[in-house]
Amino acid sequence: MAGIYIHIPFCKQACHYCNFHFSASTKLLDPMVQAICKEIELQRDFFEAQNTSIDTIYFGGGTPSLLPTDATAQILATIKKHFSLSGQIEITLEANPDDISKEKLIAFKSMGINRLSMGVQSFVDEDLIWMNRAHRSEAAIQAIKLAKEVGIDNISIDLIYGIPTLTD
Repeated sequence: MAGIYIHIPFCKQACHYCNFHFSASTKLLDPMVQAICKEIELQRDFFEAQNTSIDTIYFGGGTPSLLPTDATAQILATIKKHFSLSGQIEITLEANPDDISKEKLIAFKSMGINRLSMGVQSFVDEDLIWMNRAHRSEAAIQAIKLAKEVGIDNISIDLIYGIPTLTD
């Protein structure tokens, strides 16, 4: 099984539990997208010797749902141009509930994204506040409902256990 991971190192804000590399400034977003596309082009022969097609593409981060949909589409188009994709490919995008809109989900689906990994973290608003999350529980519920409504049924959610506000 061959896969491609694309790291999008941007977030709206710092969550208190996170140790990943990210930037809350998106001023370098466009040059980063261009650099990712150039790297994809430079690596186009990577799987050629094995005659392998790509089974998974995963947009992780940071927060890939912060990207404008045209930037996500540009990255996917570059991958499709330079790599052979499996007919059963799974394309996952990590998303925060506060970034989700019906329009954005329709765009994701139209470009082939067929799985969302939602950074819900908790359905308890007090915990979300403690974590410094930008969304509240109702936004998470709505984002999941919207994704299903537009036909993205393959959804995973991240939940955090063990923060100081929780009991054993």
